[in-house]
Amino acid sequence: MIEVLFVRHGQPVSGVRDPELAPEGIADARRLATWLRGEQIDAVVTSPYARARQTAEVLAGELSRGVDYVLDGLREWDDDISPEDYTAIEDMGADDPRLRAVSTGRYEEYVPGLDLPRFRRRARAALEQLFDTHRTGRVVAVAHGGVLNAALADVLAMPKTFWHNPAYTSVARVRRLDSGVTVVDSVNDTAHLRGVPFAIAGEDDS
Repeated sequence: MIEVLFVRHGQPVSGVRDPELAPEGIADARRLATWLRGEQIDAVVTSPYARARQTAEVLAGELSRGVDYVLDGLREWDDDISPEDYTAIEDMGADDPRLRAVSTGRYEEYVPGLDLPRFRRRARAALEQLFDTHRTGRVVAVAHGGVLNAALADVLAMPKTFWHNPAYTSVARVRRLDSGVTVVDSVNDTAHLRGVPFAIAGEDDS
């Protein structure tokens, strides 16, 4: 049996094309590493984008190991649509249609220009590559919210490609049983963030 721990990257900075992590993202990656110390991790794999690579590097470093390799199929849609600077949801204006789409659960409207079937096939292919490469053990795969949505939607045979908003450094557990059946054990697990204050984008702090 092989288990993949799909991890969304930590919170990145905004306003640049391929952002690295904000301080909050680094801190959350360290919290995740502390939470995972009791588990046997056999490999750490990452998307090529900086926010995922840095999350994987912090996580692996805290676990006294290195990042095993970069898997291109885990990358987000950044290069599949018109290039633009990354804007974290937390930094979007209240009138931004992307924020409204997420806050109202209309996730597929977040990137209306994306070829959803093609993106979904790529995400599932990346998951299958992980299963084919690692036949047993436990693999941490640091990716992105869109990739997690698409890969899990395909495993679960869901009609929508984007169907939830995974938190930064959240974990989804997916297993390939010896029978060949793929099962999703958990989605959007944030146990490592319990007790950590957070703010909803656009919320009045007064």
